[in-house]
Amino acid sequence: MKNQKLLLIFAVCAILCTACQSDQTEEPIQEEGKVNPEILAKLDAAYFDISRAFETTFMGEEGVAVEDMFFTYAQIDELAPVDSQAKHYRTTNLVTSLPRTITISVDPDLGTLGSNALDETIRMYNTLGLQISFTRVAFGQRGRNKADIEVTEFFEFESGGFITLGRAAGFPTRKGDPAKGFGINSRWFQLSIAPNVNELAGTMAHEIGHCIGLRHTDYQTRQSCGQNVNEGSAGVGAIYIPGTPTGSDFNSIMQSCGPAIDFNNNDVTALNVLY
Repeated sequence: MKNQKLLLIFAVCAILCTACQSDQTEEPIQEEGKVNPEILAKLDAAYFDISRAFETTFMGEEGVAVEDMFFTYAQIDELAPVDSQAKHYRTTNLVTSLPRTITISVDPDLGTLGSNALDETIRMYNTLGLQISFTRVAFGQRGRNKADIEVTEFFEFESGGFITLGRAAGFPTRKGDPAKGFGINSRWFQLSIAPNVNELAGTMAHEIGHCIGLRHTDYQTRQSCGQNVNEGSAGVGAIYIPGTPTGSDFNSIMQSCGPAIDFNNNDVTALNVLY
């Protein structure tokens, strides 16, 4: 998920809101669920930033939210310590059984904005002519008729006044299926300047990127978030995609934080190499 700091000057916020994380100091902070030290150690060994990790329930499963990702406890057990100097960009597992149409749905609680943004996101991907395409289906009720990828609504603040705008439920599975979905934080919609369709579509495209195996393009440094943290391969793989930059790509929609609302040429290259 992208991360972005929400500035108090909301005119600037309108430019930066496409990222996955924002700063908000005037609102109450949701209390975090404490994480077992052994779980934190596993996440830390996989080079996740555990400073704001917390236990939560996401998409009907219990686990830990860390950075822009959510992992069940079983998924955390599969993470492995890795070489923090790896410099690559996709996960080991990718979506298989190509060509393939992936169904995707959106929670009605995200309203017209969420619905329109998903339509735009699907258009963004489908115009690329990849071996994977997306088609929208109705949001499943009570666990029935679930789409391959579900876009759900969540509502929370993190410690230090941060809010997570989007959160992916992991990466592709070993069986070659996409991650089960991602969430959009409706707390974002309550800011003085709400995201427009293109900004929200950019965030959705970023999260779908994770669901089908893309890593952050600046994962070595997270410099787009003003950090100097190497995410490493996070136990899921970090494999260089030929033809793409080996360093941070500011205009990529897969930056950890950034203003991109559409794919740049390098994003298109990466997607065509993989799919």
